[in-house]
Amino acid sequence: MTRISTSTLGFPRMGPNRELKFSLEKYWKGEISDIELLNTANEIEKNGWKLQMEASIDRITVGDHYLYDMVLTWSDNLGLCPSRFQHMDAGLKRMFAMARGVDGSEALSMKKWITSNYHYMVPEYDESTVIKPNFELYLNDIKRGIDYLGAQTATPVVLGPVSLVFFTKISHGTDESVLTTLLPHYKNLLATIAELGVAEVQIHEPALVFAEQNISHLLFIAYPAILPKKGPVINLVSFMEDIGDDNYQWAISQAEIGIISLDFTRGYTMDLIHKFGFPQDKTLGVGMIDSRNVWKIQPEKVIEMSDFLKAHVVKFRIQPSGSLQYLPWDFSCEKELEGHPASSLLSFAKQKLSEIQMVAQVIAGDMLLMKRHADTWDVFHKSVASSTNQPNKLWTEQDFVRSEPFEKRHEKQGLGGPVLPTTTIGSFPQTKEIRRLRSQYRSGKITKAVYEAGIDKQIAYAIGIQEALGLDILVHGEAERTDMVEFFAHQMTGLLFTSNGWVQSFGSRCVRPPIIWTDIQRPYPMTVREFTVAQELTEKPVKGMLTGSITILNWSFPRIDISREEQAFQLALAIRQEVKDLEKAGCRVIQVDEPALREGMPLRQQGRESYLRWAVDAFRLATGGAKSETQIHTHMCYCEFKDCMGAIDRMDTDFNSIENSRSDNATLEAFVDIGYNKGFGPGVYDIHSPVIPTVDFMESKIKGFFTCLPVNQLIVNPDCGLKTRTWPETIDSLKNMVEATAKVRAQILASSISQS
Repeated sequence: MTRISTSTLGFPRMGPNRELKFSLEKYWKGEISDIELLNTANEIEKNGWKLQMEASIDRITVGDHYLYDMVLTWSDNLGLCPSRFQHMDAGLKRMFAMARGVDGSEALSMKKWITSNYHYMVPEYDESTVIKPNFELYLNDIKRGIDYLGAQTATPVVLGPVSLVFFTKISHGTDESVLTTLLPHYKNLLATIAELGVAEVQIHEPALVFAEQNISHLLFIAYPAILPKKGPVINLVSFMEDIGDDNYQWAISQAEIGIISLDFTRGYTMDLIHKFGFPQDKTLGVGMIDSRNVWKIQPEKVIEMSDFLKAHVVKFRIQPSGSLQYLPWDFSCEKELEGHPASSLLSFAKQKLSEIQMVAQVIAGDMLLMKRHADTWDVFHKSVASSTNQPNKLWTEQDFVRSEPFEKRHEKQGLGGPVLPTTTIGSFPQTKEIRRLRSQYRSGKITKAVYEAGIDKQIAYAIGIQEALGLDILVHGEAERTDMVEFFAHQMTGLLFTSNGWVQSFGSRCVRPPIIWTDIQRPYPMTVREFTVAQELTEKPVKGMLTGSITILNWSFPRIDISREEQAFQLALAIRQEVKDLEKAGCRVIQVDEPALREGMPLRQQGRESYLRWAVDAFRLATGGAKSETQIHTHMCYCEFKDCMGAIDRMDTDFNSIENSRSDNATLEAFVDIGYNKGFGPGVYDIHSPVIPTVDFMESKIKGFFTCLPVNQLIVNPDCGLKTRTWPETIDSLKNMVEATAKVRAQILASSISQS
């Protein structure tokens, strides 16, 4: 039996127990040095290399253990430093300042990474930018990898020049001119890497999946200028979808590119090969092991791919669809899930390595291994109860529509507040006391009554702070919630939860996605108790805080044996029931957050319309039963909205709050361009930065909104929830926000009096 080679495209960076997270946070507090931080990162990286070596992976990536994110690291490597940070010496402190901001200097913008819940920092190129590459840390990482893995196995990762330019905000010059400036430095870097003796270099060009944005001309500029005629084999890597006709034809025509690694789990990559073929002299990196879901590959997918490869490709290797950074580290740590019907089919990053080898052996002809894998799936399917929550049997068309249009609802929703009402997005700081309280309750050290009394104390504190600050629409603070998805998922049937299944979202922030394994139902109210406690403490309206069905779906690991649409509608019915129960408890404002709506959207037009149809339908199913008197809010953040504005409008919310502070009002302007006429809250300050925004800064922000929208359409709020900030930061920022709003209100009043 011929052995099929294998490769990886990256491994989780936080460590098996989030060691990097805790080291980063100590570093930012000044508690550890650069060297101590790097030692932690290097040890985690070596741990990952060891696991991959033990799994007999043939090509293992090096130089890709980024401390914050890939794009930030590469922009820093190349010296893409905005003028507001150029007074700082190059190094880790400057890189983190660009990511998090420092006094007087706003952080770089943050955006969602393609179609994932990971984020990246947006590089900037302006008239002051001077390219000053410094690859010392990067090259040292490669040398460490070579020493540990050997030059034949260690595979350096380079973020491709076209992608770096594509993801950069350019205010001086053009894509072409900036690219041309970068190319000599890329050429020199590749030559330096070649001198280290490695057999292969992966050039990651994730921008190739944005095929509809026509970037192929940049490829023709870049690659003839940087690729050496001799040296390591060049592996062109893209992921998260197919790369489209033009980019694919370009890739297969490049003589200097020996390997092309493509994602076969999403998009239409097979269609490209059917249409244009695959060169016999190149190797295809078959990204068929899903790097973004914990479920093991289905047997029929293995058979389909085996037949396809035998018919169309001469040389290939088996690998994940992308970096394994989107998965938790090791499923074997989840002792509480041992023996669960789904456990034999769940695969975290460590298990994906074995899955890669299993698929390679099956495609090489090991049919006994294939049978064992198929039998495992059969046992699982028999253990999953037949559907008890089939949404298509539980709704009518009327369930997707509010009882009255927005204009009539708006007349009935008066809350008696001032112009420019102030509010927050939902969460308040998660203190050590709160985390300790939850931990004690989970471990059985305190009773439910003691736990709830502790939570009620936190709610009372949050309400008191908001009353003292003068906010108009209040929240209960979400002290009982570890995570906006995990909290709801824990109270529904059909989902699994891990103790250590952490995945990096950005920087040091990690999330712990639930795993959907069977049909979803809501057995009891999830948020009514905490809402009631909060509302009884104030005369002001308190928002009911819910996470929408699409966000729960996209921020979970969904089933792969039924459609995402069906799972979304099951979740929507659960949220609909919760909306009804909140209304019965007297809730007048209910926020159903959908920050993940955009990231679930396919990049290709042929898949986009279908997704947006059922995603918006799921939101409308969740909220369509609300009374006209109830304000339905939603919140969205850190993504590009321009290509789904029609869908957002069709959601028919009464208010929409968005991330805006890091996008220079670009997000706000996208809503204005479609004539958005509902309530709107563009974020006035960046909650992910420790910098306290001044009154003048936020006053200017609010007044700037008036050039886009009438004052009676606006609500004033931060960018996002405040759970990651401290109470002093939160209070100071909100105090300034309320003061800025009061100053603007006074100016509006003075203006109206002078004009009367």
